[in-house]
Amino acid sequence: MSDSTLFRLVMLFASLSLVSFGGGNAVLPEMHQQAVVVEGWLTDRQFADLFAISQAAPGPSSLIVALIGLQAAGLLGAVVATLAMFGPSCVVVFVASRAWERFHDSKWRIAAERGLAPVTVGLIFASGLTIVRASDHSPMAFAITAAATLLLVRTRTNPLIIMVGAALLGALGLV
Repeated sequence: MSDSTLFRLVMLFASLSLVSFGGGNAVLPEMHQQAVVVEGWLTDRQFADLFAISQAAPGPSSLIVALIGLQAAGLLGAVVATLAMFGPSCVVVFVASRAWERFHDSKWRIAAERGLAPVTVGLIFASGLTIVRASDHSPMAFAITAAATLLLVRTRTNPLIIMVGAALLGALGLV
């Protein structure tokens, strides 16, 4: 681990922090690009695995930030990455929320909210595609992803049931 790695972690996650409308998953494509392609801290497979762990673990889904930091620079990297991801956005949200309430019925506030909603949906959709590309490399894996997506969108199936089913397919060596 070097100081330059810690600095790059700060620069990456502080900048992502400021555009993560919709949460940490909204900036997953850029996180992947930087951590895998640019910096080489992780492989595609490692990124997909860390994403899966961060989603399965209790707490915020932004746990992936700490896991990337851990991989890049050890325990200190995990702490630095986490602080960089949450610090700037917390300050901005605190300041903005105080002003935001003053302009509750303002036309520009309503317009901004309406404009940010579709961008947030697009960011999250792009994140899903990034994870599919990073993790699903076999026809069976793509089929499981498609089936899980359809079940979750079209039915009220508990996600844990789908996860157990997919884990069983993996345990049987079908993935």
